[in-house]
Amino acid sequence: MKAIIKTEAKRLIWDEVEAPILKSGQIRIDIHASAVNRADLLQFKGFYPPPPGASSILGLECAGIVSEIAADVENHQVGDPVCALLSGGGYAEQVVCDAGHAIAIPKNLSLSSAAALPEVFATAWCNLFIEGQLQPEQRVLIHAGASGVGTAAIQLCKQFSNPCYVTVGSDKKIAY
Repeated sequence: MKAIIKTEAKRLIWDEVEAPILKSGQIRIDIHASAVNRADLLQFKGFYPPPPGASSILGLECAGIVSEIAADVENHQVGDPVCALLSGGGYAEQVVCDAGHAIAIPKNLSLSSAAALPEVFATAWCNLFIEGQLQPEQRVLIHAGASGVGTAAIQLCKQFSNPCYVTVGSDKKIAY
């Protein structure tokens, strides 16, 4: 398969690599779209190392079609459109990930749009509801409201009836 590889000269090239091996509890996704966010840029620069055992291929989120499932996976089927939060490997033609890290894509959402959801929404959800223990109708202050995580947090607050107040870094971003 092909993947975008970081060279020792810190360049990105499209090159041939071994396809990842499917393990228990995993699915294989034929990638149709990947996203680039701040975490990807930090990883490229060496400031955000992947966890032990993760793919050396960059890319922390993607969307595509499930092409293979491990025998013990019950929540996905071959042919399902999914987006996935990854520990690496998203800048390739295929990736394998834990089945629980992929979610079904609604029919009205394109694969390219879905690829940009996992990282920002997982971060916003974790900060609001897991770390922050957000309760109904509590007010929320969101910094960097024009960022990916900021816009995801705003949408989650609206969905769960939490009034939010937002800061941005410039007048230009206010319009956003």
